[in-house]
Amino acid sequence: MAEPKFKVAICGGGIAGLTLAIALNRYTPPHSHIQVDIYEADPEVRTVGAGITVWPRTWGVMQHLGLREDLLQVTVQASRTPVSDIHTDEYRPAFVARKANQPGEGHTYARVDAPAGSTTMHRRDMIDVFLRHIPPSYTFHTSKRLVRYTEAVTDSTPGDPVILHFSDGTSAEADVLVGADGIHSTIRMHMYEGAHSQECTSSTPEDVLSYQQCARCSAAIPKWTGVCSYRYLIPTEKLYSRNPEHTTASIGAILCYSGKDNHIVIYQISGGKFLNFVAICRTPGGEGTPYPGKWVAEVSRDEILSKFLEWEPEVQQMLEYVDKPSRWAIHALDCLPFAVSSSGQVALLGDAMHAMSPNFGAGGGQAIEDAYILGRLLADPYVSLAHIPAALHIYERVRLPFANDILRRGREVGLMYEFNALGYYDGSATTEEKERAQLNALGEAIRKMWQWQWTESVDSLWMQAEGELETLVQQGGVM
Repeated sequence: MAEPKFKVAICGGGIAGLTLAIALNRYTPPHSHIQVDIYEADPEVRTVGAGITVWPRTWGVMQHLGLREDLLQVTVQASRTPVSDIHTDEYRPAFVARKANQPGEGHTYARVDAPAGSTTMHRRDMIDVFLRHIPPSYTFHTSKRLVRYTEAVTDSTPGDPVILHFSDGTSAEADVLVGADGIHSTIRMHMYEGAHSQECTSSTPEDVLSYQQCARCSAAIPKWTGVCSYRYLIPTEKLYSRNPEHTTASIGAILCYSGKDNHIVIYQISGGKFLNFVAICRTPGGEGTPYPGKWVAEVSRDEILSKFLEWEPEVQQMLEYVDKPSRWAIHALDCLPFAVSSSGQVALLGDAMHAMSPNFGAGGGQAIEDAYILGRLLADPYVSLAHIPAALHIYERVRLPFANDILRRGREVGLMYEFNALGYYDGSATTEEKERAQLNALGEAIRKMWQWQWTESVDSLWMQAEGELETLVQQGGVM
């Protein structure tokens, strides 16, 4: 095989890292060659969590990457929607919110319709499809936990590699290092430590702060959102034997049971065999404070039952089949000010760049969009080793502001689900008439918040990146 034009190291074998590898393979011309190494800290490639939602703009990327048909085979779609009809223009229920924090039957207050409705799948099924699309020429390295990296200094020779240092004492070289290593990203930490020491430290030693204390660089430290989620897979056969008329059996959409401070998001996965049950519970005043315990832990059934006392019968029926759920303390990043290192050879991707609350079901989709844009930029036949820093900064300018905006909006819509959004229904209405009016206004606001998932296309972001890339090439790589 011909000498590669450059070497790309992807740290992280999850959705973000695998999508980047697929995009590089998809768009690298036959006459070109990029060496791709994927480093995974665990002994095998695996994924965290059970369910994932895929929305129209993400399906557009899947189509571009040649993944659509295989993914459709593992997708659970809105009821009565044929798998071949995923791109239909007909709007169908996608997200339905229901007021549920009362002993009697709940009622719908928000309905969001989208082209073809909602589609969901098990994360493991998605990862399996992605792995089948990784070419044999790309190399997987498992049990490789990155502890730090060394990048070229400012006055070094252009094109000097980044050195990767692993916990087993080994090292590797790459021309581009991509941090797809999740919310606990070692690469993000190292990037911000380096930037802080170069750009933010005071000349007076006693005034020097760590990057965790810096007004700019502390954005890289995940903060507790004040929310914990309780997760479990409910066998649908058991629940529907108990209540064949349960709303989740026929609604064909993601369903949100709402109440003050808490809400439950639920949808079918694994061909409808399971309900992906996620109960999201807020600790008032907890946002931004240190979480007092393990981020992930198995807990008793009683703990989750105590959060939903006197909620409607459908919620109580689901809780009958929740046994030993896992509790996840939801952490998120502030909006990062940058996502590319000073050398222009290291970039962040996915949760490493914009870990967010799960309220839009958009974290995986945003990681896929990152990978698509970055992969197309690096694979472009006109991008050489000398272009890498400028190409990575194009990626940053295109993706970081958009992802940060979704991060902010995801927090806001979550407050709406739990009746805590400023200016909207908060549970204090004094009459049934006022409550209905306030819930209707809240439902309309939620509907508008969701529309970015299908009224905008990732193609517009690629057009922006492509335009900047053309300018870059015309200027000989200097921007």
